[in-house]
Amino acid sequence: IRYLIFDALTMLLLHVFSTGEPEFRYVAGAHGNEVLGRELILLLMQFMCQEYLAGNPRIVHLIEDTRIHLLPSVNPDGYDKAYKAGSELGGWSLGRWTQDGIDINNNFPDLNSLLWESEDQKKSKRKVPVPNHHIPIPDW
Repeated sequence: IRYLIFDALTMLLLHVFSTGEPEFRYVAGAHGNEVLGRELILLLMQFMCQEYLAGNPRIVHLIEDTRIHLLPSVNPDGYDKAYKAGSELGGWSLGRWTQDGIDINNNFPDLNSLLWESEDQKKSKRKVPVPNHHIPIPDW
């Protein structure tokens, strides 16, 4: 992998080599009563398995060279509660929270702010000033 870093005076070409496989994660179902994301991830799993077994070179390469994390339901107890009640009796909020009363969608830890604020306030101890984020998150 090559990155081009430059400012008005200098240009630096970095060759970066990382160990291990590339990795990605798809999660859905933070609200148990919202099933579309869950179903799409299940269909993605089925598609990837079928195409792998059929020998699709792109899918074979993806599966063999990438760590893939697919989690169809972050809130399985909420899904179970909404599923048992059925769509006619569920209402908009049934299954939205976990058994412990937590709305997972609004209770994710904010791990990004710590890194971004550290970089923005020039507290980063890196010798080469490489940003740890490339797409700014809007303040709104």
